[in-house]
Amino acid sequence: MLHNASKGDVWQVDLPEGVGHEQKGKRPAVVVVHVKENATVVIIPLTAELDKERFSHTCCIQASKENGLMEESVALVFQIRALDPQRFMQKKGKLDKKDMEAIDAILVDMLKLKR
Repeated sequence: MLHNASKGDVWQVDLPEGVGHEQKGKRPAVVVVHVKENATVVIIPLTAELDKERFSHTCCIQASKENGLMEESVALVFQIRALDPQRFMQKKGKLDKKDMEAIDAILVDMLKLKR
């Protein structure tokens, strides 16, 4: 179970059953922010289905010892969601600065944020 998480951490999470194209099941996810006062963690789910990179607001993450991924994965930024800390199973690693900056840029674009 999650006790502390920081931006860029990669965790194995258990996503609840979704509907339609929502991601579900046990999978790695990237922490965007741990909102402790609200007891939630905002995450971006990852998938090993590389053809999902064809969707907008995604980016490819290469597996590395540092991030703990076993295979190349696609960050499904458009599937951003908040989870209860109880859904976090095991920390796998941490994204490098370049990958986290790529995700941040996609979030800014997707959410129409101004820096």
